[in-house]
Amino acid sequence: MRRTLEIYRSIAEQAAYSIFFTDEQSRVIYQNPEALNTFGFSDEEISGQRLHDKIHHHHPDGTPVPIEQCKIYRAAVFGETERNFTWLVSRKDGSHFYASCTAAPVFFEGERIGATFFATDITEKKAAEDALARSTEELKLATEAASLGLFDYSFETDELRWTDQNKEHFGLPPEAQASVAILFAQIHPDDRERARQILAAAVKSGGEGRFELEFRTIDQRNGRVRWIVARGRVLFDADGKPTRRIGTTIDATERKQTEKRLLEASQHDSLTGLPNRALLFEYCGHLIAMANRAQTGGGAVLFIDLDRFKPINDLYGHETGDKVLQEVARRLQSCTRKEDIVSRLGGDEFIVVLPRVDSAYGPVTVAENLLSSIGQPIHVGDLQLSVTPSIGISLFPTHSSELETLIRCADLAMYSAKRVGRNNFTIYSPGLDEHANEFLRLEIRLKQALQSNGLMLFYQPIMDVQSGHLAGVEALVRLRDENGQLRSPNDFIPIAESAGLINQLGEWVAAEACRQHERWREAGLPPLSISINISSSQFRQRTFASHLAEAIDRYGIDPACLQVEITESAVMDNLPAAIAALNEIRSTGIRIALDDFGTGYSSLNYLSSLPLDKLKIDQSFIKKIVSHRPSRSITDAILALGRSLNLKVVGEGIESEQAMDYLREHGCDQAQGYLFSHPLPPKDFEAWYWNRARQLH
Repeated sequence: MRRTLEIYRSIAEQAAYSIFFTDEQSRVIYQNPEALNTFGFSDEEISGQRLHDKIHHHHPDGTPVPIEQCKIYRAAVFGETERNFTWLVSRKDGSHFYASCTAAPVFFEGERIGATFFATDITEKKAAEDALARSTEELKLATEAASLGLFDYSFETDELRWTDQNKEHFGLPPEAQASVAILFAQIHPDDRERARQILAAAVKSGGEGRFELEFRTIDQRNGRVRWIVARGRVLFDADGKPTRRIGTTIDATERKQTEKRLLEASQHDSLTGLPNRALLFEYCGHLIAMANRAQTGGGAVLFIDLDRFKPINDLYGHETGDKVLQEVARRLQSCTRKEDIVSRLGGDEFIVVLPRVDSAYGPVTVAENLLSSIGQPIHVGDLQLSVTPSIGISLFPTHSSELETLIRCADLAMYSAKRVGRNNFTIYSPGLDEHANEFLRLEIRLKQALQSNGLMLFYQPIMDVQSGHLAGVEALVRLRDENGQLRSPNDFIPIAESAGLINQLGEWVAAEACRQHERWREAGLPPLSISINISSSQFRQRTFASHLAEAIDRYGIDPACLQVEITESAVMDNLPAAIAALNEIRSTGIRIALDDFGTGYSSLNYLSSLPLDKLKIDQSFIKKIVSHRPSRSITDAILALGRSLNLKVVGEGIESEQAMDYLREHGCDQAQGYLFSHPLPPKDFEAWYWNRARQLH
């Protein structure tokens, strides 16, 4: 017996884990060196002490173990055995560590004489296990959050292991069994064979065996289609035989939908939803080529530009302008067939491609329908707005088989339509190329002239009809072209409007007229009334009145010496806004004349509400006043209207004494025309003025 005990003691002394022996009351009667070292006690401090009291121990969750639950105590007192349990135990210095423990009773000759307690420090092991558990949980949460499915297929056993996310990706219920056949049955029929080929190629590669494939799955329960991306690799043994296929699946449906939206956004105009230039060229280039090969009789390209759209943006803001463009886009689509292509190039420019035309549905018919439809009033909130289109037409294959060339030809034809008078259409002809070149040359020259003193103002006298004295002058702008020739406003004003230069040009005219007024004062001329013409675009510019006021202040002239002339059509585009703009101009002291009167919407009602000083009878009536009774009747009516509204009336285009006599006899206030003088440069006008002054005296 003693020999046996010595053997046990020797083993215990060498053990790398803590060993305690207790009596039947759980008092320590032996502890090996490792126990003393681990717990920090000496023999004297622990021998004879109840072990439960010396090594404070806790459950793994940190709650203390009461004595009645203490497994050491119960092993000694009640003979219970507990193996491989984990405690959080305390050392003498109060530090803690996790221990894997066993507590068991000790018997001698059938009688329980105490208990033994084994403890091994597993702190590092438990930390590693906890870290692994956390990593596993985090991986699970991450895969779930990322909708990431994991799969592992064995070639040898045909066993497939997968996560719940895979079931969701393939549209399967939670209770579905895992098998390759079941998965492939869920893949969209159009994608199934390609998926098989990619997976088979990875097996045959014999190398890294990596694969990636995109496919759709169909949930048979509700028909929902998902896009799935699978990535993974095939593992091979030393002989190159495939053993496993491992990888991930992820639901890419949202990404695919986003890509589709982005593609549509990159190919469609965000405002109108129409195809943009990129899609137009991608699609219509092929369409025109196919039509040419099929020899279907050809087609047409229509280039549409909106007349008078910029003033709407300037006056009412871009939000209103956007609504107008949206309505125009809708009308373009309503006037064309499903097979026709309607595209927005940008701004207020649109393209319509007719891939097939015939006698019943030709480009002229379409253009006429577009003129009628787009020209109808457009209602935006309480506003009633109107725009008209200018349309250019090119034909394929007559003019070209290339879309870019066809658009250029239609663009040239569109500008020709604008020159004719807007709200019109023109079919391209080769002669338009020369017009386009001239147009471009003048545009370049106009830009240069605005920067380098290439513009001039000529002045035409305005005479008092009754006294014959000078009543004022009208300033008329001239452009000197690259050949040194002076060009009239009819040549370059439309270019200024289309190129967005009209406001800059108008500001130059106002400033130059004020500057010349001051020069004449310095030269001894009396203060003259100078009239300047303003375009509808200038009129709608919010800063127009302030620009006029700045020019007046800069040169120190009397505001009453400056008069602006605006046409009836510019006023009637939007009467309430026109009244507000004219009142703002009038508030500066500047006078206002209604130009070309008689050619627009002559109405006593609207005239009485406008802050006007003069009416200018259009020269088309004056030139025929002697021989044409209707022209005389219209002139008489305008004169009577002016008197009733207390407005001065000016006759334009006086070329004969007979016309002058008629106006004098019928009470016209002022007149201008070649009878008195052509428009003159400043120095020539000075000479004309002094010469006339000498004649009168």
